[in-house]
Amino acid sequence: MSPDQSPDSRQPDPRQPDDWAALLKHNWQKRAVSESRDFYVASHPGWSQAQRWQAQADVDAGIVCMGLDEAWLAEAQVLEIGCGVGRLVAPLLNKAAVYTGFDIAAGMVEEARQRCAEFEQARFFESDGASLPEEVQDRAYDLIMAWAVFIHCPLEIVAQLSGQAYGLLAPGGHLRFQLLADPTDPTGIESSPQEIAAVEEEMVAMEDGADAGDRSLIDDHYYMGHAFRYDEAARFFGSLGGELTLHRFDPSHIYGDVAKAGSTG
Repeated sequence: MSPDQSPDSRQPDPRQPDDWAALLKHNWQKRAVSESRDFYVASHPGWSQAQRWQAQADVDAGIVCMGLDEAWLAEAQVLEIGCGVGRLVAPLLNKAAVYTGFDIAAGMVEEARQRCAEFEQARFFESDGASLPEEVQDRAYDLIMAWAVFIHCPLEIVAQLSGQAYGLLAPGGHLRFQLLADPTDPTGIESSPQEIAAVEEEMVAMEDGADAGDRSLIDDHYYMGHAFRYDEAARFFGSLGGELTLHRFDPSHIYGDVAKAGSTG
């Protein structure tokens, strides 16, 4: 990078994961020190209202753990890729035994440690954005999750993180993730047109209510990642070696689970 270039002004090479990781780290650290950091962590209607923030966190944690045996989960080690401010820690620890989270932005990690200081069974680390931190590789995990994370990443970063994560799964463990879907691909959509329209209307209203500063940290930075076609996601995550299940509840996202051999969850 030349002296007059910043990570915001250059065009990263999608073939170079470290190049993308540096850009993503720069951008997310800017969001981490913003007064509206929670807007970027979970851009849902009511994000600034404590009750709705917690309610949505409870819903998302429930989706992450859907279908898992409660007794199995109660003993589980959980790893979250892209923990943000620790939004899902409390609802996850209502279900699981131990939580580990890491994030690309130092500011997010520090905020998560402060917000979750009451949870002795939670720990947080900073990552380089292209790989799992060395500190989290000290154990096997029963549940590894990447929620609203891969949607910001190019394919090469998704490949590195998901491959390393699958390698850390305990026998019987689950890797669960959310992907950005290619909107031109109609394959696998499970919602009705009416349900989709209602969600889209609510999201548009929420984004219209954002102030100029909030919008600038979205619109003026690289934000969205690789958009998967449904069949592409099936091939990509099916190659990890476990049993793959995919769901597409709306045109925008694909949700997946890769279960490692010996699953009891």
